[in-house]
Amino acid sequence: MTSIETQVNATTADLPVGTRKKPRAPRVQLFGDSHAHAVLRAIEKRKGKGQPIPLAAHRLLKEKNGVRIGTTSFESFLKLIEDLGSNDLVVSMVGGNQHAVYSTIQHPQRFDFFTPEAKTAVEPGATIIPYRVVEQIFDVGLRKGDGQLLQAIRAATAARVVHILPPPPKGDNEHITQYHESLFAKDLPELGVSSPELRLKFWNLQKGVLLQICAELGIEVVMPPKRAVDEAGFLRPEFYARDATHGNWLYGERILREVERLCRESSPERAAK
Repeated sequence: MTSIETQVNATTADLPVGTRKKPRAPRVQLFGDSHAHAVLRAIEKRKGKGQPIPLAAHRLLKEKNGVRIGTTSFESFLKLIEDLGSNDLVVSMVGGNQHAVYSTIQHPQRFDFFTPEAKTAVEPGATIIPYRVVEQIFDVGLRKGDGQLLQAIRAATAARVVHILPPPPKGDNEHITQYHESLFAKDLPELGVSSPELRLKFWNLQKGVLLQICAELGIEVVMPPKRAVDEAGFLRPEFYARDATHGNWLYGERILREVERLCRESSPERAAK
């Protein structure tokens, strides 16, 4: 091999320290629906303080009650991530509120279900629904909805893809009664809020189905930040947004820190070790 060929084939690690090309930091693109709003708020806070922003965040662009909400269509986001490489990162916060749709409002016919993970208590006098029936409903619904979005994201890019689970339910029924989304405005005053225990069961059921779907797609799952979850599994009050289901900007800040951790895992320096 000639000296010229040797120079051409030299790896970056073989070059003198002063001439090595600095590894490129991972590019990060985040996309979600309403749960991504907490991250966008946290980014605004960081910008105001002159702090670093580890990602580009996008909220699904749609029209609600004649008003355009969000920043980016799903199709546009897929285009954005096409040229990302294996060192880059795509963060999904798509969907996430199915558990709340089923469990926030107290059903006129009280119902409950046992879970296979543990001998959880059920509400006295409630109609018991077999767990497999409820799980099947979620499995079919999620595969037709969020599962298809996740599949499209995974197919669109060579980047590492992670899906962040939505925040767990809020345990404070009074908060939900006072601050709730318009979705619940019609029935909540008459029927009231379901028990926190039932809401947590539905969230855990959704988590289990999403874990299975993401495993099949080769997508990593990231749990809600530990600091934001109490010992019983509910969202801590200091991370409540003024509604029934979402986290506030402090929760979004914890998501940003999770992303920074993931970036450190994906860094070229760490991969080379």
